[in-house]
Amino acid sequence: MAQMRPPKLGAGALFSIALGVMAAASWTALGNSTTASIAHSSQIVFVQAPVVAGDLVNPFPRGSRLVRLEPTKGLGKVVSLTGDFFAARDPQVSFEGSKILFAAKKTREAPWQVWEMNADGTAKRQVTDCAADCLRPAYLARDRIVYTAVGPNGSRAKSQVMIAQLDGREARPITFGPGDFQVETVLRDGRIVVSAASPLLDGPESAGSRQLYTVRLDGTALATFRCDHRERAVRAQATELDDGSLIFIKADGGDEVGGQLAEIRRGGLRNSSLNHVREVFWSPRSIGSQKLIVARKNGPAHGRAAKFDLYAFDSAKGGFGDLVYEDRKLSSVQAVPLAPRPVPRWFWSIVKPESNVGYFICLNSYLSSDAPQGRMATPIAQVRVLTLDPETNQERALGTAPVEKDGSFYVAVPPDRPMRFELLSPDGRVIRAQRSWIWTRPGEEAACVGCHEDRAVAPPNRWPETLRRLDTPIHLGVEPAAQAAH
Repeated sequence: MAQMRPPKLGAGALFSIALGVMAAASWTALGNSTTASIAHSSQIVFVQAPVVAGDLVNPFPRGSRLVRLEPTKGLGKVVSLTGDFFAARDPQVSFEGSKILFAAKKTREAPWQVWEMNADGTAKRQVTDCAADCLRPAYLARDRIVYTAVGPNGSRAKSQVMIAQLDGREARPITFGPGDFQVETVLRDGRIVVSAASPLLDGPESAGSRQLYTVRLDGTALATFRCDHRERAVRAQATELDDGSLIFIKADGGDEVGGQLAEIRRGGLRNSSLNHVREVFWSPRSIGSQKLIVARKNGPAHGRAAKFDLYAFDSAKGGFGDLVYEDRKLSSVQAVPLAPRPVPRWFWSIVKPESNVGYFICLNSYLSSDAPQGRMATPIAQVRVLTLDPETNQERALGTAPVEKDGSFYVAVPPDRPMRFELLSPDGRVIRAQRSWIWTRPGEEAACVGCHEDRAVAPPNRWPETLRRLDTPIHLGVEPAAQAAH
């Protein structure tokens, strides 16, 4: 198998890159490389590819490689790290800055697997052994990793988020419903940012729309990062700034690769655009303070013929800095600084593996940001709980529970199963139906303030009537004896 050789940098320097599969299926690129000074002193690692596509499983259909850019006086030096793979992607640097976690495939036909290597490309070891594709990994505290697992489901691949030991042992899912969950980033506070369909369901209703969500390491506390339904858009490729703001790519959901840079400021309720010029970006990554390194699309505004080059970007000013790296034939994307970074917080798990029941408590189902004055006027008598049957994947009702006069209810349900709720009037009519499928983990008490309530308004400080009248929840789909573990 031929390896990809690093280019010789300099004006007019031609280089040839060949990447083969057995004795065939190779791609070759000729071009000039240019590098400029970087606003930080560390090296960077990034992906080079002749073709960049928007598909989760096949973003580099003609292969790709990881390279390390070493800044020097004048021009930099690019070193290939993965010449023995058909394709490599999703580099993540360890907290001490000495290792790189990435996804790669040995041949075109092989599934993506998670790998780890030293920062110089030595000591490669395969972490996962997935039957289908495992990709988009990230480091967690205490020698854990999180990654996206893609598996076939009929004719359409589904993705869920997995957590495992750094050596791949004890892999287990932490998402449990439709929506095609994918890992985006790990926040310094320990939560995992994932992207998924909006609403969380399969089918045309959520096509072309993805939101950012947060979930804890044990799969508890699923929540939208910010509930922004003003426009349909695909929100992905998130990175956290030092001040806690989140930068991501917002796209229209079409076939084009990349989108606009957007920001959710710390404490902000809505996203805002970072650049007011019509540019196309991909794979932003924080490099300290308010600075980013981004892949910027150069060439035609539309179409896959255009390629991406790496630029510095000042999020505070909303403007570009220096060109970091360009190649006349190859796109450069998914850049990460090869430097130490803070270890995120660790959450102690509240999951009780021995329990076969989870809990939902709602404080006031009358509250809704979609209703006049933020409150629904129609009296609510009951809540119907629905689930997806694990055998048939068909929707079925688990039963109903009373809703108290203050809008509160408390139910116990099977854990790790998709659930949604319907609010019923006294005569049994559906007043409001939740569209997204959510879940609760074994022993978890998942709480919500209302029914799509305003996130900027805190609930009244009072004890809900459902807990005054009942000291136990209404059991739906589980036996009351199961509460012994509660």
